Amino acid sequence: MEQLQSLLYWISSAFLLPALVAIVALFVYATYLAGGVLAESFERRANREALRRLYESEPTLERFLGLDWKLALGRFAKGARLYPERLDKIVGDLENDLRQRADRLSVLSRTGPMLGLIGTLIPLQPALAGLAAGDMQSMASNLLIGFTTTVVGLIVGGAAFALGVQVRHWGRQDLTEMHYLMEIWFGETSREEAPDA
Repeated sequence: MEQLQSLLYWISSAFLLPALVAIVALFVYATYLAGGVLAESFERRANREALRRLYESEPTLERFLGLDWKLALGRFAKGARLYPERLDKIVGDLENDLRQRADRLSVLSRTGPMLGLIGTLIPLQPALAGLAAGDMQSMASNLLIGFTTTVVGLIVGGAAFALGVQVRHWGRQDLTEMHYLMEIWFGETSREEAPDA
């Protein structure tokens, strides 16, 4: 029994350093994504202004192509200019891109807290052993590692969740505009659901 416990302890201890490295990497990645979403919010202001100008009168294809579009609407405009017969495919590709982006953020929102919990539980055993042996310094250092990883993991998870909500909201808005414009221009009636993930 002691050999089995020692083996399990050795296995769990071996995951401490990878968990700490992974949580730092996820924090850096979440910060990068947050910067990207912030930059995207400024580009979306230009799209909102272009949409306002488009809907001031009849939103024809010619007027749409005469405006400056960014992000997904920019790809849609490029497709409408070059391959109007393939707009269904272009919109489908944009929907898939949105799903992939939302899925990545969903995975990140779950992985961050999970790694934070792993980084908390692994140092807990040596912390308790230090407490039993009266080694308060060892206990304090192990608890410091454990609680710090929990906090960072929760920050990563919370940030990824908030970013995912915003990205899905923006994606639904863009897809709604694209489907509406296609209905006006080409009489399209089919509309796929935006991703809920």
